[in-house]
Amino acid sequence: MEASRRDELTQVFPFFATLPPRTREAVLGQAVTKKLSHKEVLVRAGGECLYLPFVLEGTLRLYKTSPGGREITLYRIEKGESCILSATCILTQGSFPAVAEAEGETEILLVPSRLMADAVDDNPEWRRFLFGLYARRLDEVLMLVDEVTFHHVDARLAAFLLKNASPRRHAVDRTHGEIADELGTSREVVTRILKDFETDGLIETARGRILVTGAEKLQQRAFAL
Repeated sequence: MEASRRDELTQVFPFFATLPPRTREAVLGQAVTKKLSHKEVLVRAGGECLYLPFVLEGTLRLYKTSPGGREITLYRIEKGESCILSATCILTQGSFPAVAEAEGETEILLVPSRLMADAVDDNPEWRRFLFGLYARRLDEVLMLVDEVTFHHVDARLAAFLLKNASPRRHAVDRTHGEIADELGTSREVVTRILKDFETDGLIETARGRILVTGAEKLQQRAFAL
């Protein structure tokens, strides 16, 4: 791996620079970069964990799929982060429990699994990095459980629209199916609720775009349980 590339990697992931020299050379020497196109799958549920991915650019979305084909997003991995499910899969020698796919053009660094355990054992900074990821992902999953269990879908959908509307155009550029995947419900349910919102003057819909026209009233819906 070229020196300039190594410098770039250590800027995104500073703890690489703290690895013992032999471990650092092994990790950076054997790791490979991979570019994924939008919606390209990195690993599917039940797959073998051969690498620990680190996101250099773009986003990986982790999600579960029901037998009926419905999806629910678990969390996203952004630039400067890694996949805690992959780390767990490697350490337990199990299979990957979800699907990881790219959102937009995404570049990742793949560290061979055989190097990961030794690197974690040798370096406290890497352990702190992983434990920090565990803590953040646990918080996100607990929030997801709370939303799915205790909040009505219409309130969650209203909150989603408010959160994801662009500041200038007040528009959400997502399809009904994509929103359903985010909320862990069906496209039909999302479409029905959006029609209700539109009838009440809260939004206007077009193909692949939702325009928020009644933010104040939509916010009231978001806090209604």
